Amino acid sequence: MSEKINVAVLGLGNMGKTHVKAAVASPWVDKIIGFDPDKDLSAGCAEEFKINTVDNLDEILNDSTVALVYIATPNDTHVDLTERVMRAGKAVMCEKPMGENLADAKRMVDVQKETGGFLQLGFELRYSKMYAKAKEWIDNGMIGDVVNTHCRYYASEFHGKDTWRSNSPGSLIGEKLSHYLDCQRWFVNDEVENVYSIHAPKVVEYFNHPDNHQINLRFFNGAISTLVFNMFLPESDGSDPLLDVMEKQSDDGHYLQHHIFGTKGGIETDVFRRRLRRWEFTDGVKGLESKIAEIITFPKEEDLLWFHNVHDQNIRISELVAKGLPPENTITDSYETMKVCFAAEVSENENRIVKLNEL
Repeated sequence: MSEKINVAVLGLGNMGKTHVKAAVASPWVDKIIGFDPDKDLSAGCAEEFKINTVDNLDEILNDSTVALVYIATPNDTHVDLTERVMRAGKAVMCEKPMGENLADAKRMVDVQKETGGFLQLGFELRYSKMYAKAKEWIDNGMIGDVVNTHCRYYASEFHGKDTWRSNSPGSLIGEKLSHYLDCQRWFVNDEVENVYSIHAPKVVEYFNHPDNHQINLRFFNGAISTLVFNMFLPESDGSDPLLDVMEKQSDDGHYLQHHIFGTKGGIETDVFRRRLRRWEFTDGVKGLESKIAEIITFPKEEDLLWFHNVHDQNIRISELVAKGLPPENTITDSYETMKVCFAAEVSENENRIVKLNEL
């Protein structure tokens, strides 16, 4: 086993705490340093996890023992912090998105190329068992060539009034939907040729951005993908401790499903049913025959492991850095996903199909 490394976490809100928990659990991490300009958050995290926190970011940047920095700060700080940390000679795991526009994203790619350092974006669905299993089935040829994928995502409003997310000048595409667009690129395994995205008038009046999207992708190999999202239909979750939260939300109208259609079969991932299914297509006497060939379910205790596995992603990244290995998901590949996100915004703003090579 390689020597353990020291790590730092920038931003100690809800996501930052998730990163701290993973660092505490990682067998590859020795010391953890936290930083947040909010002194109450910083003090609370230090007490809860028994880690050291600092009041000045330079203390982390100038600490030669810190090998890896997790960035879990608001979106508009991602680029500047990534550049400062990488130029200080440290590896970076940064939450998505790659800034607030394409120029920001390109700057992150350029900094990685200039420094040659380790930089991986937080697309944790690639580490989540539900989506990794779907990808395994695809790569093993079990559904043939992927020709169409569809994602349906209905959520209640949970960002709240007067928060940095509800006040964001951008959209929820890079902030939230980039995960699922990244999955669609991953499943199809080809580059996107063009994007056409539309949204209807807002329902959530205090949002500074659209609260619904219909995003359509066409890939160079002819495959297509659609993502339909809204943030207002389901009943708002009351977090009743006596009820299973996933079952309650499913009954309230929440959906988070992928349907992946191939030439020899199909796949469904269903978060709220805690279920993954695979179909097989055969040429029958009377026509195409379809049957469910495999069903996988998982217990509620493993929810995050199956569909939102930040924990194992971060442990794996600490292992890669400790062993001196490169990122598993390159920043140039993540940049291609962010191009899709920003192209969708352009498409909505200009009401037209946007070819990615325009960008």
